[in-house]
Amino acid sequence: ETQTESSEALKSPMAIHVLNFVMFPTTHIRDASSGAPVGLPIFGADIVSLPGNKHLVALDFQPVLPINNDDESSAKLFPEQYSHLESKLLAIHAKYQKGSDDETEPLLAWGGDIPPQALRWFSPYALWTRLSDENAIQTVSTTVWDAYREYVDLYFELMNAVQTDLDDGKLEIMPGEENNAVLSGQREYLEYRRINDPARPMLQRLYGKDWAEELIDGVLFPTL
Repeated sequence: ETQTESSEALKSPMAIHVLNFVMFPTTHIRDASSGAPVGLPIFGADIVSLPGNKHLVALDFQPVLPINNDDESSAKLFPEQYSHLESKLLAIHAKYQKGSDDETEPLLAWGGDIPPQALRWFSPYALWTRLSDENAIQTVSTTVWDAYREYVDLYFELMNAVQTDLDDGKLEIMPGEENNAVLSGQREYLEYRRINDPARPMLQRLYGKDWAEELIDGVLFPTL
């Protein structure tokens, strides 16, 4: 359901609203000098509003290649040549999920522990929150929307930088190479999402099992 200027789309406490938005960069980019594959993160946004004024939000640059997601300072989510953009991502994350000091509440409180099997697909810059207080709808319409735009804008900035390096010959496309770690990472991500999609029970209840499975397998998370 489309968000309106007056936020009417979110005002029904018994309605279900779901945004699931994922962007996959090409898996066949390599460094022109070293020949090493370039692993770019997947952009993922899940914003879910459930009956009873419950809202779940996850925004992230999801890693295709394994990283150390325990420490932002050593995460190295982006290829080295784009480290300045990773620094911008760190600052955006800190703006919303971390207070300026121990006594300052973050704009979006941490949503709780992430299941161990899902940690592989979260970066240290994930914005993950649950909202259910009396101001939840207003927070989704303002703070969450602002965070979403900043994450999307930075992802486009990263993709534009990659395209510039492709145009300048610093990066190149690897034609016809099926076996590389980046492609394998995206396939593993899609398989994880297909198996563990939390919306499956709701979709099956509303539209039936066959339709739900066709949507999940063929539209949301198709096989590469």
